[in-house]
Amino acid sequence: APPLRPAIYCLKSPFTARTSQGQKNLSSWIPENIKKKECMYFVESSKLSDAGKVVCECGYTHEQHLEEATWPCAFQGKEWDPKKHVQEMPTDAFGDIAFMGLGQKVGKYVRLSQDTPSSVIYHLITQHWGLDVPNLLISVTGGAKDFNMKPRLKNVFRRGLVKVAQTTGAWIITGGTHTGVMKQVGEAVRDFSLSSSYNEGEVVTIGIATWGTLHNREGLIHPTGGFPAEYIVDEDGQGHLTCLDSNHSHFILVDDGTHGRYGVEIPLRTKLEKFISEQTKERGGVAIKIPIVCVVLEGGPGTLHTIYNAITNGTPCVIVEGSGRVADVIAQVAGLPISEITISLIQQKLSMFFQEMFETFTEGRIVEWTKKIQDIVRRRQLLTIFREGKDGQQDVDVAILQALLKASRSHDHFGHENWDHQLKLAVAWNRVDIARSEIFTDERQWKPSELHPMMTAALISNKPEFVKLFLEHGVRLKELVTWDSLLYLYKNLDPSCLFHCKLQKVLAEEPERLACAPAAPRVQMHHVAQVLRELLGDSTQLLYPRPQTSDRPRLTLPVPHIKLNVQGVSLRSLYKHSSGHVAFTMDPVRDLLIWAIVQNRRELAEIIWDQSQDCIAAALACTKILKELSKEEQDTDSSEEMLALADEYEHRAIGEIHRAAVSDHGSAPHVSPWGPCPGSQPLMSPWGPRLGLSLCSCPGCAIWRGHSLTLSPGIRDWDSAAVTQVYLFCPGVFTECYRKDEERAQKLLIRVSEAWGKTTCLQLALEAKDMKFVSHGGIQVTF
Repeated sequence: APPLRPAIYCLKSPFTARTSQGQKNLSSWIPENIKKKECMYFVESSKLSDAGKVVCECGYTHEQHLEEATWPCAFQGKEWDPKKHVQEMPTDAFGDIAFMGLGQKVGKYVRLSQDTPSSVIYHLITQHWGLDVPNLLISVTGGAKDFNMKPRLKNVFRRGLVKVAQTTGAWIITGGTHTGVMKQVGEAVRDFSLSSSYNEGEVVTIGIATWGTLHNREGLIHPTGGFPAEYIVDEDGQGHLTCLDSNHSHFILVDDGTHGRYGVEIPLRTKLEKFISEQTKERGGVAIKIPIVCVVLEGGPGTLHTIYNAITNGTPCVIVEGSGRVADVIAQVAGLPISEITISLIQQKLSMFFQEMFETFTEGRIVEWTKKIQDIVRRRQLLTIFREGKDGQQDVDVAILQALLKASRSHDHFGHENWDHQLKLAVAWNRVDIARSEIFTDERQWKPSELHPMMTAALISNKPEFVKLFLEHGVRLKELVTWDSLLYLYKNLDPSCLFHCKLQKVLAEEPERLACAPAAPRVQMHHVAQVLRELLGDSTQLLYPRPQTSDRPRLTLPVPHIKLNVQGVSLRSLYKHSSGHVAFTMDPVRDLLIWAIVQNRRELAEIIWDQSQDCIAAALACTKILKELSKEEQDTDSSEEMLALADEYEHRAIGEIHRAAVSDHGSAPHVSPWGPCPGSQPLMSPWGPRLGLSLCSCPGCAIWRGHSLTLSPGIRDWDSAAVTQVYLFCPGVFTECYRKDEERAQKLLIRVSEAWGKTTCLQLALEAKDMKFVSHGGIQVTF
């Protein structure tokens, strides 16, 4: 066996890197679970190989058989039977595949028996290859030979396919070879890779091909694993065989013990796709079965059979019109009544789109095709025709997602359950555009409470655009963030974030934990408070005090809240825990802001901070937390991002005034780069929210209220008057506050913030060493 080779790491591929230990684990797991097929009985065939050599009925020569398979005495008078003469044995081809002469193109590959259970293959993909469970499975099928597409349609298809895969976290499955529709997919992925940044993620493309039809497959044979195995793409010398496509990321090479026979992979691929579509993915407390869609370009008889089976099994199909042959035949008749899809019509379409091949169609075959096409068109809810530039369709990605939503409206889901399922899909795909156009319509009115589970899922999975959407549709953070929901969020922190590691360390060192019990530690809010105090400094009190008794039952429902108004601060909810006798102030916006900041989630934090009521203290606290975390963060990029975000929040705390003009035609006002004032409330008028007009109510502004909105003289009637001039303030209000009233600005600096551990803005700034803030003229004059 050849020696192990060092792994080659792809600059932009997170799933090509594997540790030495990972290689050892794979090398031990594969032989025990993955088998190949070998012909054990050489029976001479009447056909010769391409090189004129004698071959077995399996297609391999004498030299390509095991020694015992060529003993003459064992086979005289016997007919070759694959069920008897082909046996399974541990595979000898797996590991990393490096495409020679093509830079750093490295993927994963495995040779496996056609009888390998789907559960074993799925385990290999997710556990050993390390792919995340997909949110969507896209099975691309069609012409196996090269075909022509109009340049514009080709570009639209490539762009849309990659966009839907990249934005939704999908797996694309193809035949994996460098020809036909598989080549189109590979080139689409290649173009995306060349034009994208590392942060945009990788597109997972899994090629399922027949082992016995691969040219140069000998280079993939490494009994202990190839790390990497070197593969040469040689189209000129491939003959009737085929080469792998270098732009795919993973390869499953299906072996039935024969050479040169195409289509061996089809049954295994069908079973695997069905198995994956039956798996459930859970994130943020929301679980969905992985949806699957079939995308069709061009194609012949095999493609028609694939479409028919997909539709029969309830899989939605997207047919790309203009790609040729079968795809165009179906697209041309899809809108017709079944009674008009006649044998003569199909015969006419076949003659039009198959041309030379049409002469091979017998009358019986045309009848068979007509029946299949009728059955396909009959289930219109599963059939979507993509017509580039027609019917408002511009992008393949939208057509694919709309096809899945249309299919989800079938008999499996009714009423509210149907809408809820569609929203789950849109959130899983992270496609807020689809949610706005297909789900949040006049046809369905959502209660804010119905959106709470999906809001929680959007927070945990870091989907800020959906958080914005749900806030727009009435979700209130005060109702969303309870003691239990906040605890749930912290139990679902991103495991890779530094705060999660610090929290686990606190749990491991807790005296009660050490004294008691072998049970796994459970995160509680006082653990979170302990880490936060370490980050914010000793000048702050614990935000979530420890309960006085260790046997306090977990709070399941908040007690009736007490409304407070502290120095102009908006009302808060005070939650009490009866058995522990611990009373503490719960500020949902603050609590959610901290949760986002400790994970360095910039966009989420900005959305939540815009809701903040103690905006200056919040900005300074964020600065302090981020600076402290950056000191311990080992990843250089993450540390630099934290420092940049800390600097941004320091600038927000200082602030400056921005002016914007709004015409009576509703043109968009010029908003501060930091967004609207966090304490702002929409104007109570039918067009106020549309124009983005607001009145300020944050505590800083409350000290000098009256300067946050200026109207042109004479405007009194909000329902009929046009706003001609509006002043909008940036969230950090200290600069403007100081300009208006120095004495009150000084009070703002030393005012105790109940929300932030009974500290002051000045203390927070000093703790964070925010020199820009401390050096502000108003502060220097004061102190």
